[in-house]
Amino acid sequence: MALTDSDKRLKRTPDNDRDIMRAKAERVLFADVNQSDIDILLNTGGITADTDASDIKQRLEWQGKKLNPTITDQEIKDVLNKKITEPTGKFKKEKKKTGKEG
Repeated sequence: MALTDSDKRLKRTPDNDRDIMRAKAERVLFADVNQSDIDILLNTGGITADTDASDIKQRLEWQGKKLNPTITDQEIKDVLNKKITEPTGKFKKEKKKTGKEG
């Protein structure tokens, strides 16, 4: 039976269509920015969207502030450019349904 499964795997054809692959990649790309990251980046003076991300991290370290370790340089730029304004990725909270039970 293992041989059959192995043969099936070899016969599979990968998705070579660039549009399909790009769409799949976009579905799995999530920014992981929490509210603390946003507050730290927006409330620290002297940091702009033009500041180098490694410089930003070093300045924050000197001030005793820590960013989420999963945040990327692009996510830092997006927060400073106000493209990211609320927690995203694994930090995004699901909106709870509100209603009165009766």
